[in-house]
Amino acid sequence: MRRLDGNHLTVCHSHSDFTNDGASGLRFVRSKIYLCLFVLFCLLTHTVNAIAVDSNILILLSDNDDVYLDVATTIANATIKMCRNRDLDCQDTNFEISQISSLNYEHPHNHKVIVTLGIKAAVYAKMHLNNKIIFSALIPKNSEALETSGSIHPNQHFLFLDQPLVRSMLLISALSDSFKNIGVMISKHDAVTKNILTKSASELDLSLNIEMVESADQIGASLNRLLYNADILLAVPDTKIHNKSTVSNILISAYRKRTPLVGFSSAYVKAGALAAVYSSPEDIAFHVRDNIVELYLDGRIEDREQMAKYFSILLNTEVARSLDFPNTSVSELESTMNKKSINEHD
Repeated sequence: MRRLDGNHLTVCHSHSDFTNDGASGLRFVRSKIYLCLFVLFCLLTHTVNAIAVDSNILILLSDNDDVYLDVATTIANATIKMCRNRDLDCQDTNFEISQISSLNYEHPHNHKVIVTLGIKAAVYAKMHLNNKIIFSALIPKNSEALETSGSIHPNQHFLFLDQPLVRSMLLISALSDSFKNIGVMISKHDAVTKNILTKSASELDLSLNIEMVESADQIGASLNRLLYNADILLAVPDTKIHNKSTVSNILISAYRKRTPLVGFSSAYVKAGALAAVYSSPEDIAFHVRDNIVELYLDGRIEDREQMAKYFSILLNTEVARSLDFPNTSVSELESTMNKKSINEHD
């Protein structure tokens, strides 16, 4: 007698099973056992495959940089914690963390979504994993590597490192009411940045002095003109203007004029900028977590391109003190920014 209960197959024998004595009887019983084991194997294989398809998430790292591993582990831990708190199916998610150098894309992998960290991993997934849902984080908005790596991936979503420009304008407004005239250098053909900053300045009742820079040899003269009128400088994430060979001179020139500068990264603040709004590795991880949960709830990720919704503020207290900047705290700045908040999605 056989009883099938869900995915569990139980084999029970009655006395009639052994009506044939000797070897033929043993062969009969053995064949039934083999059949039952085969059916059980099929059932278990089907169950394991279903779990693999529904629950596996691959986090693909560009290399073995510590920041990638920190973000990856935070994504895994934060996602499972949120799913458990909300009693969602994703609490049973299995996370696999791998570098692109150790992944064999020629063999099929069952993943609900692939999260990539860094440019190299984003490009790798775009070129080799085009039948998967991909969420790429820790990449700059205008990445030449992504733009030149072939056609658009229909299922690839992006979380950019760049902050919404209005967020930096809000930070300037929160730092001091005396910062009314803002100086900023922008690449000559970057009309998008110019329009966003102009709109933000108008909404925050700030005056914007813009220098459109066409080449690197124009940076010095443009900076001097800005420092003549500006209360504060704003650096935008444009590597043609702000890079390893220019940042030091820009900061020194501003410091000599006792003009503070708001940067776009923690590195810029550590180099000598007064403050910056940026997304920390934890901020990035939490944003990725939210998208994974959205995928489990709605079956899709809505926005193809996303700017970080979680952010941190870094204030250089030594620079603030040397510029006689009034004492303030990060929490006070965040509170003031939230009160003045305007649309960040431009």
